[in-house]
Amino acid sequence: MNQITFLKLFFALLACALPLGAQNAAVDVDRVKFNSLRNDWIQMEIELSCNGNPAPDARNDKFVEKIGVKAYIAYERDASAGEFDYYTSEVEIVIMERNDKNNVYFYLPGKIVERDRLKKEPDYYYVEITVDGESQTPQTDAMSRNISNAEVLNSFISRADSDGSVNEHLLMPIYLVSGTDLGRVSNLPTFLRRDNL
Repeated sequence: MNQITFLKLFFALLACALPLGAQNAAVDVDRVKFNSLRNDWIQMEIELSCNGNPAPDARNDKFVEKIGVKAYIAYERDASAGEFDYYTSEVEIVIMERNDKNNVYFYLPGKIVERDRLKKEPDYYYVEITVDGESQTPQTDAMSRNISNAEVLNSFISRADSDGSVNEHLLMPIYLVSGTDLGRVSNLPTFLRRDNL
């Protein structure tokens, strides 16, 4: 088998193993970036773009509503034991219009970063997008490169949900952060804040 045939076969199998970037995704994750801020805070920046609403019963196909953005991150705590610290947080965007580009930001406090000697970028991360409560197909740009297939992704999400409760509320959305430099922030969407409901 020549190298080109092997590569075609490899990428075809990869596409079957983890269907990423669905063509009818209402919202795309264009990029996930981690930034170091003053006083050791870490900013997670998620760049989103809206493709419009593919639902046949959409009120208006130019608008997507009730967009959930859930961040999962994991830092290795003990390499020999394979132990990780998991952090999760989520927000809901009220509405986006086709061709909108918005950014969502989450923050990990500097004292946590300093205490646990965390590096800027976590060992694993994933950003789950839901629309009206329905999960979109996982997208390549929404996850760390070491999440190689659906089995690894599902295991990571399951561990983060079960083991992350000890760190609940430590990874915070931008609207809950105060008393520190928020870093470079742009193109914020309109959030639905359920913490006050």
